[in-house]
Amino acid sequence: PIEQLKQCARRIATVVQEAKLPVNVDEYVNRFSPAMVDLVFDWCGGTKFSQLMEGTDQYEGSVIRALHRLEELLRQLVDAAKVVGNAELEASCEDARKMLIRDVVFAQSLYT
Repeated sequence: PIEQLKQCARRIATVVQEAKLPVNVDEYVNRFSPAMVDLVFDWCGGTKFSQLMEGTDQYEGSVIRALHRLEELLRQLVDAAKVVGNAELEASCEDARKMLIRDVVFAQSLYT
């Protein structure tokens, strides 16, 4: 997954560069930190949160926050795909959201 992310970032930076906007392709690609990619991939694959945290030095709150932000982004992408009429993108993003939303990470908070 990390290599796919970097390839996608490189394509985006190349398009930006072709549009005559200032961007350093290598700097742009290197700004993408792979720290959470494997965690999200494993989480969506069904790994329990406790097991997920055993394999990382990330804080639990940081991981939960990142997963919530990713869910919000996917929800916005679903809405955008509906607006432009891209049913395939809408379905893909909705499927990704369904894999993400589970277990203790998305349980209702006692404080809200």
